[in-house]
Amino acid sequence: MRMLIRYQSGLRAEAVLLAANHDRMRVAIGSQRDTIELHKVDAGWRTQRGAAIEIEALIPIPGTEFRSFCAAMHTPASRKPPAYALRAS
Repeated sequence: MRMLIRYQSGLRAEAVLLAANHDRMRVAIGSQRDTIELHKVDAGWRTQRGAAIEIEALIPIPGTEFRSFCAAMHTPASRKPPAYALRAS
């Protein structure tokens, strides 16, 4: 799944979602050498360095299965599932 992320500074970045559960996401951003982990804090998302971000868009990539991702994102915290990776369908 592709994502559009906006930092507090107003900078926008395109990313590809690699894996996620309800309180963490691993994403790849083209301008960065390594993947980054996003953490859910209260009602928002933060980078591993603590910078607040806003997820502006989630865009499915044709040929990928994302139903398990959606289920993982909406599972109550008391039932923490493992991280789900997107896979080709």
